[in-house]
Amino acid sequence: MPRRLAFAVHLDHPDTGDHLILLPGDVPPRELAELITHPGAWHPADDEDDPDPEPDDPGTGDPKPDSPPASTDGDTPPAKPAARTRKARPDTD
Repeated sequence: MPRRLAFAVHLDHPDTGDHLILLPGDVPPRELAELITHPGAWHPADDEDDPDPEPDDPGTGDPKPDSPPASTDGDTPPAKPAARTRKARPDTD
């Protein structure tokens, strides 16, 4: 089954020596696909069924790991970060 590129790939055609630039979303011919050995150049296998995937809705995905959890109580505003304080320095007279 043909695979789609996830990133642009630069390579030389094996027969003609021409410099080629394959763009994201391209499905290269088998002879060129065999030259692309970096696994990160390809879309994951589960994306192959959908030829034109739509971006995920940011409101329905998992929250970002560094974001605080959303409040479950509709009347309570989200908590604010605690104020940072410094220790008092002793006088050095």
